[in-house]
Amino acid sequence: MKEFILAALPWVLCGIAVAIICANLAGSKQKTQKKLDRRIALGLALGLMFGSALNAAGLWGSHGLGLALGPLWGMALALLLPDKNSGTD
Repeated sequence: MKEFILAALPWVLCGIAVAIICANLAGSKQKTQKKLDRRIALGLALGLMFGSALNAAGLWGSHGLGLALGPLWGMALALLLPDKNSGTD
């Protein structure tokens, strides 16, 4: 059972992150595409660093998982977190 869970976990994490990204891009209320692109790029970069840190900690069996899931979740979290500059205009 443990092997099944460990084999399915990356697929589940990818599916959740892609669903978050697609839902936020479809309902995006950003004024400019440039702001949205910057947020996604920042999330991607921070996620890549976090994924590499998890690889160094030995969390994953394969380094490819950390290098793939880190940026994906970084982009998803960047879209979920509120933009501090999106207050009243």
